[in-house]
Amino acid sequence: MPVTLLSPTQAPASAARPRLRRHLAAWASATLALGLLAGCAPAAEPASVGSSTEPDTTTDTIAFSYEGYEANIPANPERVVVLDSRSGLEMALLADYPIVATAYGTDSPLSPLIDDDVAHLKNSAFDLNREEIASFQPDLIVVGVGWWNYYDGEDFKLNEIAPVLAVNDGIDVAGATPEEPFAAMTDQLSLLGREDKADAAIADYETAVAEARDRVAHYTEGKIASVIHSPEDNFTVISGDSVYQVVLPALGMQILDNKEISSAPANQNGDGHMLSYESAVSALGDADLLFVFKADAGTELEPLLKRVPAVERGDWIDGNLAERFGFALTYTSFVTGVADAVEQFPDFTPAA
Repeated sequence: MPVTLLSPTQAPASAARPRLRRHLAAWASATLALGLLAGCAPAAEPASVGSSTEPDTTTDTIAFSYEGYEANIPANPERVVVLDSRSGLEMALLADYPIVATAYGTDSPLSPLIDDDVAHLKNSAFDLNREEIASFQPDLIVVGVGWWNYYDGEDFKLNEIAPVLAVNDGIDVAGATPEEPFAAMTDQLSLLGREDKADAAIADYETAVAEARDRVAHYTEGKIASVIHSPEDNFTVISGDSVYQVVLPALGMQILDNKEISSAPANQNGDGHMLSYESAVSALGDADLLFVFKADAGTELEPLLKRVPAVERGDWIDGNLAERFGFALTYTSFVTGVADAVEQFPDFTPAA
């Protein structure tokens, strides 16, 4: 039987930690009269898009500039709307922003971290409703840069509703490596004047790794693991600078690599090599553990994958694609989930 990789139900406790990196915050303080928008419940009548209210306070702003994206945003927003449940939501949570509404993904490892009183946007990311967004009277909108580029290309004019923070997910950021997986997170939080939040999140991740090692390292140390994405026609052995290349070695595992995998065609949509299911046994036969990320979590495992030795033994994990990339909160969720799953393997026994 597969072991499903579940998201934790609680946020990790923060721990004190010396700051890993000191960056010069590339932001300038200025003063700008902004209206304190009155508290608005999700059911309130929508405000007119682009409308303004009489300003009654002065708020510092940040000239945010990162990897080609620039915007003037409030340093201490009071009503934040988040438009995606991945990098945008994670940055808003890390920054400890007061979120009033967010996109919500039931499979997201971040969902348990959202306060119960935060409204869930009704429309999907591909079908945003400007009136719905404006009804929450945000003073800041947060969204992943990929979605921002899409909305900007569609002339959605989000910045007519409120200033927009477009969060870079860090996948292609210079300096982001398995040795420095949180470069983009730390850089952006530093620009927001919240470097301490980055330090605390990294400390929580390191604590989660230590706790996971205490639980399962006697089993995972030296094991060979492989991670595959398993859509309908073929499968992709995932490689590159991803959460797996960081977390699995941290638990003592080695990433499977062989000539059959490395010589296979590259996946044009991301890191990894594509293989046919007929080659699953020969390509993945040396894996002690297998992580399978199906295109649809509810589908049955591809029959030819069931012949892979790790799957036959029951030493495989039905993974969550929402954890494929992210910042420290996602990494913490993943490492804890791996330990939970390994403890359910048929041949696992607790450490003496």
